[in-house]
Order: sequence, then structure tokens, then C-alpha cells
Amino acid sequence: MALSNVILNNLAGLQNSNFEVCDVKVFKDHETWVIKRKPHAKPICNNCDLPYEFKPHSVSTIELIDQPAGRFKRIWRVERAKLSCPCTLSILVEKMDFKADQHLMTQRFVNHIEELLCTKMFTVADISRMFNIDYGIVYKIDHQVLRRLIQHHKLVFPTHISVDEKSARKGHNYITIVSDLDTGEAIWATEGNSKASLDLFFQIIGPEGCAKIQTVSKDLWKPFTESCNEYVPHATQNADKFHVIKKLIDSVDAVRKEVQNDKSIDKEQRLNAKSSMWLVRHNEENMKDYQREKLEELQKINEPLYKAYLMKEAFFEVYNFATNEINKAEEFINEWITDVTLLGLGPMTEFCSFLKRNIEMILNSIATKKTSALSEGINRKINVLKSMAYGYKCMDYFKLKILQRCGTLGRSWTPAQ
Repeated sequence: MALSNVILNNLAGLQNSNFEVCDVKVFKDHETWVIKRKPHAKPICNNCDLPYEFKPHSVSTIELIDQPAGRFKRIWRVERAKLSCPCTLSILVEKMDFKADQHLMTQRFVNHIEELLCTKMFTVADISRMFNIDYGIVYKIDHQVLRRLIQHHKLVFPTHISVDEKSARKGHNYITIVSDLDTGEAIWATEGNSKASLDLFFQIIGPEGCAKIQTVSKDLWKPFTESCNEYVPHATQNADKFHVIKKLIDSVDAVRKEVQNDKSIDKEQRLNAKSSMWLVRHNEENMKDYQREKLEELQKINEPLYKAYLMKEAFFEVYNFATNEINKAEEFINEWITDVTLLGLGPMTEFCSFLKRNIEMILNSIATKKTSALSEGINRKINVLKSMAYGYKCMDYFKLKILQRCGTLGRSWTPAQ
């Protein structure tokens, strides 16, 4: 070998270990480092951490994947002894402080993978491809480091929060997410979307944290409202603009479906309704020329759907009222409900009932101008997470990934001891 054993041991990080590098073999696509215990060193029991004074029960060789050097995969072939130590009745392998727990890898390589994952620049799939390691191994490392980090994660006491729910997979298990409206970062998440799920957050931050909360922006899911009424009755509860608009668009789409499925009207009108699914979701001011032409065609052929579209566009004006114009905003909403009723847009009457039930919280969102616009970035990131993983089966892992990718978990990463 061209390099001395001292330099090789330093490169391997074994300068203070019972083991040393005995040989290095270089092949076309990888390196093999032969690691053995130093000649006069005694094996250390993995249970009592004391030197083993007797002859080992047996000796075997294992292969560990080490942090690669450039394009070369580096494999350690390590001779390890099995010990029948008096401290236990079972046979144990000797202690190797450079081996990662639960993985046939060196600890420094696992630390390197953890560090890359905590930068948020690489996914599990990216690391798997980068180092040619099985996806399941990288997933397990990622889950382990996230569970370690969450134990030391400090929960902040926010002033303005957003509460939302997301499914791990379409139609499957929900997670409740609490975000800080001032920073737009997820600060807490738990499984479920029941009252008990949000109760847990308020119980964790305690009376002191609850007293600091001034605004809660949320969808109008009844269990969340009940939880807020119990723990933060002093806080202003806002109807999240995103969810209100989504319900409005869904009501317009219900009108479209009604026209599309009405066999008593002209076939051209039904086909026009079918092809207008995405058109009626767009705002007129953001439309391109060809979409404006489609809208003009809709006006001529499909009067009921066009009226529903116009009412949708008109409703957006309610969010332009100033914080001191709440009475005008309330008057506007009531007039809008009256107009929808007079136009006979049946499917939109359900949205009108929704407005009547929740008008106070909708007006609160106008008065405070506290919306979850920043938090909606979290929803986009979560959707990207779900698409990359094709949904999450492990709810604990999904929750931790949300806090990492959309919050501050992992920013203070340190290697495992």
C-alpha cells in the first residue's frame, strides 16, 4: 500500500478505536477495506462495555457500507468476535463503535445521509439513487433521525395560528396541522381530525400558550370549532378564505353538473357544460384570449352556468372591503344570497346556507385580514410530498415529514451519539 497505516486509520476514523485498517483493495467500481482488531486489543462486550478476557466463542466477517470516496463505493470487511460474556447468558458480538445501529453501514455514513436529508434538498429516493442503496434502508434512516429530532424539538407559542387537515393518501387517514400564520411554517401535527386531535395541541401548550393566541384561521370543520371554543374562547375565529372559496367553486361546479346531466335540454348545451369544467374555475381577469372566447360561447349557449359563474366572480369582492367596513361586507353577503335565490341557481343554495351559518367567522377574516395565505404554501409542499411518495402508509412518518419540510424540524440537526 502507498499510504501508511496511520494515514489509513485517520481516513477511516479509527485512530482511537480497537480496530485498524489492515489492507485496501481497489476494484473497478469499489474499494474494499479490510478491518481487524489491533493485535493486542481485547474485544469489548456489547452489553457491559468491559474487555473480554477469554477466548472468543467464534470469529466471523461482516461487510459494512462506508461513505464513498468520489464515485467509488467503499466496503469495509470487518472481522468481529462473538463473545460468551459472564454478564449475560446469551452470546453477543463484540462492540464496534464505528458500526451504525440496525444497519450494515458505518455510523459516519449514516450521519452523512442524515445530514443530506435534513438539508431538505434531497428526498429519500434521491439518496437511494445517489449512493445505490435500497430505498427501504434510506427510509428507515430518515424515520429514525426524525424521531430523534422531534424529542428535542421546542414548540413555539404563536399569536396567530392556522388549523388544517390533510390526508396521507386520497380518502385515507387524516392529520391535523397547526401553522404559525406570521411565519407560514407548520409548528405541530398529529394523527386524526377530531376535536381530541386539536385539543391535544392546546393541552401541550397549556394555559400560558392558549392565552397568547389571538387569532385562529381554520376551515369550518365543527370539531375544530368546538375545540377552539373550549380552549381559546377569547381568540377571534376566522373562516379560512381558501376553504370558503373552494366551497363556492364546488357550488358552481354543482350547477355545471346539473346542466350536464339534464336530459331535457339541448345536447349542445349539455356538451358545453361538460367541456367548461376548468373554465368556470378560472378568474376572468386571469384568463387568456382563448379562454375569454370560450366564456363568450358559454354566455350564448349556457345561460344558467354563465349566471353561476358571474355570481362566483361577484362574491370575490367581499374580501376587498376594509377592516372598518364590516357592516358593508355583511350587507353585501346578504344581497349576494338574495340574488342567487332570485336567479334560481338551486345547487348554489347550499353554499348560501353555509354563508348564513358561518357569516360571523367570514366577517372576522375580513376584519382581521388574517388569512392562511402563507400557510397555503404548506399545502402545496404537502401535496408534493404525497406525490413523491405516492401517499404515506406510516402516519407517524408522514407527520414528521410535514414538520421537517414545512416547519423547523431538522434545522438543528446533530449526529447521533
